[in-house]
Amino acid sequence: MSARQHRSEGVFMDLLCDTGFKILFGRESSMDILIGFLNAVLDGEGLDPIVELTYLDKEKCKESPDERTIFYDIHCKTKSGHRFIVEMQNKPQSFFRERSIFYVARAITEQGEPGDWEYDFMPVYSIALTQFRLHPDEKRLRVDVMLKDMETNETFSKSIRLIYIQLPNFNITTPEECRNDFEKWIFILKNLRDMETMPFVQDIFRRVENVARVENLSPEDRRSYERDLKFYRDYRNTLKFAEKEGLAQGMAQGMAQGMAQGMAQGMAQGVAKGKTESLREMVHSMSENGLDIDMIARIAKIGVSRVKEILGL
Repeated sequence: MSARQHRSEGVFMDLLCDTGFKILFGRESSMDILIGFLNAVLDGEGLDPIVELTYLDKEKCKESPDERTIFYDIHCKTKSGHRFIVEMQNKPQSFFRERSIFYVARAITEQGEPGDWEYDFMPVYSIALTQFRLHPDEKRLRVDVMLKDMETNETFSKSIRLIYIQLPNFNITTPEECRNDFEKWIFILKNLRDMETMPFVQDIFRRVENVARVENLSPEDRRSYERDLKFYRDYRNTLKFAEKEGLAQGMAQGMAQGMAQGMAQGMAQGVAKGKTESLREMVHSMSENGLDIDMIARIAKIGVSRVKEILGL
């Protein structure tokens, strides 16, 4: 059963646009959904399950209305205590990885205390969902970064962790293919907008189904969502158009370069051939390859009239 078989226009929000992501993950009334998502991302990592969280400074990095970034700084309470930065990034940026490091560093320094403080800060984890690849050749869905000892390859510190989930590299097309809760979450984030019903039966996904239904939005949320969805779709369509234009331009440039290279090779071959074959054969060969009379005359080092004579013009 594919995502497209669930399709019914407008039943569920697009969770990857700003408002959809905010409503699903950015409200205390639905913090159980964010807890479920974080626990799925970190499942098997040896951390205590997150049972409670507190939103700190929401969207602190959104510097302009058109940046289209969702950013949450969250204090997740576990037995050991961790602080998470959760981000949805639609637009690629030249220094996106460096920006991630910057905000993790800021979340660490903000924990500093005056006086006799022993640097016992909470570890800070950044989880970024991106609608682009960190590198054009990157094939992994998930890139997980920690500090390590370069010589021994052992973990140096667990205080900083950067997790990038590259949505373009998620290739599962049907719910049945999902092997664990993490893959179910990513499948839902990418495909719920095209579904008519929720394909997963766990309670947490039923909660997602209820929160994400467009008909359940308040009038204010509905207006905000529709306005933002239009912007998001316009942006995605513009991006796709640019990609197509870039492809077409690249193909045209490639063809032009190929023709130029072919002509250059043809001329070089013609000159070389002229050394061993008759001038007449060389002139006819260059003419058949599309060279004009002036060009043939210059290459063969003969007059234009002689070229016309050989070609019977």
